Amino acid sequence: MLLFFILSFFFSNFIRCQDNTTVTDELQEGLNISAISSPQKDVLTLLLMGDTQFHFPCEEDNVQCKMVSKRPRSRFFLNSRLEFIYGTEVNETLRQGRDSCTKIESRFANRVQRQALDALISSLDYKPAALVINGDLTDFGHLHQLHEFRQVWYNNFPIPFILGLGNHDYQNNIDDCALNFCAHTMLSWYADYVKNMSLIADIQRKTVKFDVEFTGSLAYTERVCSGSGKLCAYIIQLNNAIDYNVQFSSLFVKWNISSPMKYLHNELNLLGSTSLPILLNMHQCESMHIHKIRMMIKRWMSNVKTIFESNQRVPKIGAFYAHMHQRHEVSLECIEGYKVPFVYIGSVPNNRFSKFDMNSTTASITGYKARDSLMHNGEILEELETVELWGPCTRNEIIRFEDHSTRKRRNFIRRTRNQMDKTANSESEFF
Repeated sequence: MLLFFILSFFFSNFIRCQDNTTVTDELQEGLNISAISSPQKDVLTLLLMGDTQFHFPCEEDNVQCKMVSKRPRSRFFLNSRLEFIYGTEVNETLRQGRDSCTKIESRFANRVQRQALDALISSLDYKPAALVINGDLTDFGHLHQLHEFRQVWYNNFPIPFILGLGNHDYQNNIDDCALNFCAHTMLSWYADYVKNMSLIADIQRKTVKFDVEFTGSLAYTERVCSGSGKLCAYIIQLNNAIDYNVQFSSLFVKWNISSPMKYLHNELNLLGSTSLPILLNMHQCESMHIHKIRMMIKRWMSNVKTIFESNQRVPKIGAFYAHMHQRHEVSLECIEGYKVPFVYIGSVPNNRFSKFDMNSTTASITGYKARDSLMHNGEILEELETVELWGPCTRNEIIRFEDHSTRKRRNFIRRTRNQMDKTANSESEFF
């Protein structure tokens, strides 16, 4: 009897071990099949914005920011545009109060923007390849403004930067700052930045007797890729504007800043009929600036169109810029029969930015509004429209990135106008 019990116990454990081995093997086999049948999706992501601009007031439409400055503004007789109320007898105390309100708004907008970007990056399955900031890192090129930009953004951001300078960094302060030190501060820091990042920028340094001379447009081209390295794009950073040039001196340093038009012409020729997207980045792109960019794109596309069509490929090129803080939109223009996006990428004073996504078949750009979590019940981000960027084109199109409140206000205005038109038509028919 005892022998029978021992044999039964041994035999049951043997079967259980066999069964467990089988279950484990089947589970592992299932995981292997799942891994094979669901390959990881590859995406190239870029974040884009402009105008950190320490220290510049928020846009009037940035209601959350204006709420923060409401009480100090009333104390110093300032309206929502940080202008003194009509009839105010302005003194130095009030001027200092205005400067204080400007810093309150600027620091609020940058803090909210930074927190929103941090939250978005941590939520993504794929870490973005870079954050592109298209100009106006500072408001006037002062050393303390540059220091604050570095402290808030540059020194501790989780992804690489692709930076450009804007009109507030150097154009606006030339001959309006002691010894041109403001423009010199930004340009010398930027020259060090491209050198330290191993970027091959269009800038040459030479010593002439006891002086130092810098010559070039500061433009550069960077190839950025997804984590796998299979999806890539060319970013051409043109800085302030396509046709901006200037010469000035600061103590023993001379700056000869040339227009990046020649650089861009040469780069487009070198890239030829590349299948990779070409993202032209700059700070300003209005009036004559956009006309010149458009003409250069049209010339390049007409040169490569036959090659693209013979290979059944679509040319992928676009312009991305900031400067106009209130604007956040995509203009899809038909050039040589294809869509070419011209994009206002969003600015910090309006707490807007954009996200570029590209996979193996499509590319799109999505607008975002950054929110202060305390004012919006824990909400940090509002995702806006998503726009497909490239492909055949039949007509021009403008898509504005509108947040919920803006869309609601626009629809209300539209309904009111329609009602007024109907009333006017009814009255005219009556008479």
